[in-house]
Amino acid sequence: MRTSYAIGVDVGGTRIAAGLVERKGRIVKDAKALTPKGGPFAVVDAVIDLAAQVSAGVHQGEISGVGIGLPAQIDFARQSVEFCTNLPLAGVDVRALVMSRSKYQVTIDNDGNLAALGESRYGAARGVRDFIMITLGTGVGGGMFVAGEPYRGSRGLGAEVGHMVIQLDGPACPCGGTGHIESYLGRAALALKGREIAATFKGRAILEAAGGDIDTVTAEDVIKASLSGDEPATRILMDAGVILGRSLVGLVNLLNPQMVVVGGGIGEACPFIIERAAEMIADEALAGRRDVTVVQAELGNDAGILGAACLAFDEYDSREGLHR
Repeated sequence: MRTSYAIGVDVGGTRIAAGLVERKGRIVKDAKALTPKGGPFAVVDAVIDLAAQVSAGVHQGEISGVGIGLPAQIDFARQSVEFCTNLPLAGVDVRALVMSRSKYQVTIDNDGNLAALGESRYGAARGVRDFIMITLGTGVGGGMFVAGEPYRGSRGLGAEVGHMVIQLDGPACPCGGTGHIESYLGRAALALKGREIAATFKGRAILEAAGGDIDTVTAEDVIKASLSGDEPATRILMDAGVILGRSLVGLVNLLNPQMVVVGGGIGEACPFIIERAAEMIADEALAGRRDVTVVQAELGNDAGILGAACLAFDEYDSREGLHR
């Protein structure tokens, strides 16, 4: 028997969001909390509490289970957290801890994979069998679909598009590597560019957006200044679009997808980054691949919740021998 609902939980570095989701993709009830700073067990406690909030009043038999998206390297086959840059979850058995204190089956995955799953089922990539998603936010993540299924690699650690090396001697990445896409397109990288400009006479608009304090300039301040018409701020973001586009050229040449979906807070706030990236792909991708469609994600902040709920539905259906 098909269940009616699943619980999706999206764990981020600053916020955790959970939702009770219908199979058609409607979030019936949601709840949010700031991500605790008290260590891994505080994060697990928050996940359990939010899942309980959104499932209150619903019979256990109507809920497929809990899907959890984590900003981490997940060995999907073993359901283990191998590495986590922004939260102290590496080596923590998140799945077992949540299952031990809840009444539902739990499945975890990388948050970029789940954003792609959500867009595939309910968003911009509905009906698209081969696509790449890249999310631009605090970090740079993403996921891939090949022949209609998520591509995770041999252990579930694949599709980390944000950690492709694009310059051998490039700047440090938060993961410990150098020259990765995230080194150039994550929030910290864009904020650094903004502070560099704000320290010059050309950076007045960026500085004003930050309230006059150069040390507090964020990526959002750069975006705000750009949207007000400031040329230096716009140049930072246009350069980001070139880097994004040239990075995607390699993936387009390698995988020949039908579509590229760009999401995340920065990607969704700056459509011209996407437009510039699309221009680069059209100019530089190999013949026969330039018709790839480059689009903005549709699900916004709900992508993680919806993708995590899809994961719970799919795992339940697989256990029960049901077909989508």
